[in-house]
Amino acid sequence: MGSVRVAGPVARDPDDDAGDGPVLQGDAAEMLKVVIAIVLAAHGIGHVIGILQVLRIGGTSPAWDGRSWILGDVAGTGVTGLLGLALWSVAMVGFLAAAAVVLGWLPSDWWTPLALVASLASLAGIVLFPSAFPTSSTIGALVVDLAVLVAVLWYRWTPADIGA
Repeated sequence: MGSVRVAGPVARDPDDDAGDGPVLQGDAAEMLKVVIAIVLAAHGIGHVIGILQVLRIGGTSPAWDGRSWILGDVAGTGVTGLLGLALWSVAMVGFLAAAAVVLGWLPSDWWTPLALVASLASLAGIVLFPSAFPTSSTIGALVVDLAVLVAVLWYRWTPADIGA
């Protein structure tokens, strides 16, 4: 998708026959990229709560004993703890890297795989361990994960769609 610089923050893409809408330009585009990157990075960093709980360094949900309601006692807390540690680590690193892609610090081709893997890992953690985080954090994580999945899978959104 090409973009054209004109006076003001919004321009129409002349190559966009479908007329899908405006392309942000200049400061407005950069600000939107920064906001999206902050949301992704904050969401990624939030997964450290799960990691800290698994490692018994700290925790915000004392009711969570490390078990998964789906896996029950079959896997035991050692296995479920390792699974949670893996999922939350992948989500944390994935969302931080996705934020770096949005800011242009990493290759744009990395956006879709990073966004999908990070979101799916985070969602798997929510499904397997819904009580590991405070309810408000779980709801917020669910909203961000689903928003990223809808943006990537439904709208085929990439950071390049914002403009230059």
